Amino acid sequence: MQQRGMLLYLVLGILFILGALPLLFMFYGTLETTDGLSLDAYKKMLQTPALWQSFQNSLSLGLVVAFLTTAAGTFLGVLIGKTTLLFRHFLLILLLIPLLIPPYILAYSWFGLLGRETLLGTLLFGFWGTAFILFSIYLPIPILLTILFIRQINPKLEESALLICGWPCVLKNITLPLIAPAMVFSFLLVFILSFGEFSVANFLRYNVFPTESFTQFSAFYDFKTATVSAMPMLLIALIVIFIERRTSGKVLRFSTPYQPILIALGKRQIPFLLIVALLTVITVLLPLLSLLWQIDGESFALALEKAFAPLSRSVLFAALGATLLLFFGLLSAYGIENRLRGWKLLDGMMLFLFILPSTLIGIALILFWNRPYTNFIYGTVLIILFGYVVKYLFLSSKIIERKLAQIPHSLVESAELTGASPLQILWFIIIPLTKESLIIAWLIGFIFSLRESTITMLVYPAGLDTLPLYIFTQMANGKPQIVASLCLIMIGIVILPLGLYFLSLYFTKKGAVVR
Repeated sequence: MQQRGMLLYLVLGILFILGALPLLFMFYGTLETTDGLSLDAYKKMLQTPALWQSFQNSLSLGLVVAFLTTAAGTFLGVLIGKTTLLFRHFLLILLLIPLLIPPYILAYSWFGLLGRETLLGTLLFGFWGTAFILFSIYLPIPILLTILFIRQINPKLEESALLICGWPCVLKNITLPLIAPAMVFSFLLVFILSFGEFSVANFLRYNVFPTESFTQFSAFYDFKTATVSAMPMLLIALIVIFIERRTSGKVLRFSTPYQPILIALGKRQIPFLLIVALLTVITVLLPLLSLLWQIDGESFALALEKAFAPLSRSVLFAALGATLLLFFGLLSAYGIENRLRGWKLLDGMMLFLFILPSTLIGIALILFWNRPYTNFIYGTVLIILFGYVVKYLFLSSKIIERKLAQIPHSLVESAELTGASPLQILWFIIIPLTKESLIIAWLIGFIFSLRESTITMLVYPAGLDTLPLYIFTQMANGKPQIVASLCLIMIGIVILPLGLYFLSLYFTKKGAVVR
């Protein structure tokens, strides 16, 4: 047990150094003055009306987006995960696309479709346009959590209830109360992600709180004001973590999943299918088609030539980041699933860093690592990889943890009785039994590292810009045809790994049936 605990302490220590320590260092810097420690910087911030207005804008935006996505996502999650809805798996894959691409691409796509002079174009550059884009981006989160939690419900509970009432009664009194923690967690997660999102509001010229610290940092080089302006985002994240632990802390504690009882839609099949299809067309297909309408063969070829260098770096950095996320995700998931000492701290730290706004993480990394004696890290790709690990380790760990929950503890205990070391148990038992989940975890880590833009924008060394950053800079002065082509290239690179994975699953299952 002590040897296994060392693996968890390794991840906990690394995550503390990469994520928590820079944040503590940044917070201390906001208090430090020539006369000692002082709260004067915070008093000055509280007296700035512009900051309060942007804070209110972000708060309203986060609440509206969280409410709409949780309501719509829970409905869609029940339809996709609990009914016989036609094409439900295909529709789910389409709905996932906005979450997997850089957020500002969706905003640019709608700008290309609506323009700015039309009535809808005017609405786009404001609160409701920003809210709609963020709704489209974060809608998959409650959908996935609802489907995930539905599979944790013992079907015997619903079967017993069906003996005395129909499905509407069962959904109201059994299913929805059991997935309520997932709904609460969805609301909190979407709220903090929307509150801290920078790139969409920046493109749509809507004043939000993360823009204040980013502007002070990148435009005015006012490090003290930038870090002080970022502190309320840290406080909001801590409040969200506290509420999550008190209300829905068990939502991501996995057990062996059940095969849910599917509800036959019957005559309601077509209406429900039309609702989901219409929502998919509006949130996904229309903006993607707007990009296709803007390009031609010549512009696409030119964009591909210009994007080759940043695209190559993006793929390389994302592959390295995904490998690191897989390694540390496996160790952390193993420690958390086995409830080793310190697992609650690691679990909470990973979630906290995941929901923390990317601007805050980027600034913290700069202030901590941008020093002469750490330039061998800050001036290289390592600083970008640190950002990937800090931000997305939570995702990799939870994907692997879900599979580990299905492995009988007797296998590990038997191996320990024979004298197997923790590394031998991982190599010969855990890894072979979780192979498929490890592949998925690597793919998800690769995709999210590939799409990441805000942290990279803040910390990347000169000459190491990635494709998302190149696209972001081209949006200011580049030709629309070139920018649209770059966006399509980015989308294609993100979707390609998942497409190849699903094709491999299809042919594997087909081959198994033939044999």
